[in-house]
Amino acid sequence: MNTIHIPVVLGTARIERKSEAVAVAVVAIINELEGFSSELVDVRSHVTHAVTVPSWGVGGVNENPTAWKGIVEKSHALVLVVPEYNHSFPGELKILLDSLFDEYAKKAVGLVGVSAGSLGAARVVDNIKPILIALNLHPIKDSVHISKVAESVAEAGGFADEKTKQYVINMAQELVKVSTALQTIK
Repeated sequence: MNTIHIPVVLGTARIERKSEAVAVAVVAIINELEGFSSELVDVRSHVTHAVTVPSWGVGGVNENPTAWKGIVEKSHALVLVVPEYNHSFPGELKILLDSLFDEYAKKAVGLVGVSAGSLGAARVVDNIKPILIALNLHPIKDSVHISKVAESVAEAGGFADEKTKQYVINMAQELVKVSTALQTIK
């Protein structure tokens, strides 16, 4: 059986980001699943300047291979760990996502919304889905919502409750189903 590779993108470069522990926990859960592999993709490593990417057809985008492009090309699906900042997502994540287009074809994407409050980043998950669709990605229906992030991640790593771990496992399994279905479409 081939290994299903699902990178987990930590979508914020903020100092003292609480969503980093969530992203690390999601990577660990996916790596524990038989037949799966994952890696942490830190937006800090791929977006070093806050500059809007060129428009399609103008040049610059996709002309030179990048580490992000290579990660997307070898992936079966993606998971985005997205903190909610003022009802939206971080600009550096948008810059990273906008840097590719064709490479996203037939890629399913799962969302893990992270917030300090009680809504589990529901607003940011709703906010980012139309953008992902416009970028040729296929968000799966069910997302994982992490409320009160400081209480949700155990001190030793991982999640403080087993339900969240099961939600991540369910998301990974759904990503495989959707990705497999997308690959059959011509």
